Amino acid sequence: YSSAASDVYKRQVIIRMCRMPYMDQSGLYVMEDVLIDLVNEGKMVLLVNILNQPKYMMEQIDIMPDLMPKERMFIDFNASMVWIKAN
Repeated sequence: YSSAASDVYKRQVIIRMCRMPYMDQSGLYVMEDVLIDLVNEGKMVLLVNILNQPKYMMEQIDIMPDLMPKERMFIDFNASMVWIKAN
């Protein structure tokens, strides 16, 4: 990678959610804090393979779409990489 390409990849954080079938209230607020911290650091956060229950919980307190717009949520890792390369 060139230096410019390397810098682009340092600005993105991909969180793979496929092994998180359940999120309780404390996990929900930790996720919100982490996302806020990453955004405040100038990172672009992408969520991959979000299962139904965690997605529902994040929608209930407006993490989605306020902190995580739909265009940064992906069905799989490869789709997120395609998006990063295109943007």
